[in-house]
Amino acid sequence: MKIPVLSYHSISDVNSPISLNVNFFENQLKYLKKRGFKSINFNEIDKKENKTIIITFDDGYKDIIYNALPILKQYNFKATCFLVTNFIGDFNIWDKKKINYKKKELMNETDINEWISNGMSIGSHSHYHSDLTNISENHLINELDFSKKILEDKFNNKSNIFCYPYGKVNEKVYSYVKKFYDRALTTNRSRYNTYIHDVHLIPRIDMGKNFSNLKMFLKLSTFYEDIKYKKNEL
Repeated sequence: MKIPVLSYHSISDVNSPISLNVNFFENQLKYLKKRGFKSINFNEIDKKENKTIIITFDDGYKDIIYNALPILKQYNFKATCFLVTNFIGDFNIWDKKKINYKKKELMNETDINEWISNGMSIGSHSHYHSDLTNISENHLINELDFSKKILEDKFNNKSNIFCYPYGKVNEKVYSYVKKFYDRALTTNRSRYNTYIHDVHLIPRIDMGKNFSNLKMFLKLSTFYEDIKYKKNEL
C-alpha cells in the first residue's frame, strides 16, 4: 500500500521560501477532493483502503490557523502539525542565520488548542529545532523527551509521532527516536509504502509549490516520487 504523505510549512501570500500561496494550497485540496482522496491520521492506516493521503505541516506557523485550517475544513481534510515546543507562541528563531530569513510567527497554545478542537492532530518537531545529528547525547535525549512531555501535558497529545528537524537523522538519532516515538517522518522523497518503509523513516512528498494538475497526478498516483527515494544512511 502506497500512501502519499504530503509535506507543507507555511500557507501564506507573504513572499517566503517556506510559504505556499493560499490560492495554490486551495487548488491542491480541490484537486485531491476531485480525485477522491481521503485524508487520514497515521493511526488510521488501513491497508485495505485505497486513495488515502496524510497531510502534514512542519514547525507550527500561525498562518496555518487562519489560512490553512478553514480550507482543510471546507474540503473535509484532516492534517497533522509538527511543533517545536520551546518556541510555541514565538518565532522561527532556528532560521535566523539563513540568507533569505523571514521572521514568521508560530502558533501559541490557544492556536494549537483551536487546531486540535477542529479535528486536527499534532506531533513533535523536537524542542529547539536543532540538527539532532550534531549535538551531544544528553542534548538529543532532552530534544526528544522534553518535546514529547510538553505535548502530552499541555495538549493531552497521544499521537506519539516525530518529525526530524531539517530531515537530519543518523544511527544514534534513529535509535533514540525509536525509544520515544511510535513513528517518525523524514524529508526523503517517495510515497509511503507500508510494506517496505521503516515506520521511523517515513518518506514524504513536498507540496510547497504551485504544481499543475498533471504534476500532482504524477507525484501522488505514479512512481514519479518513488524513484527519487534514497534510503537514509544510518
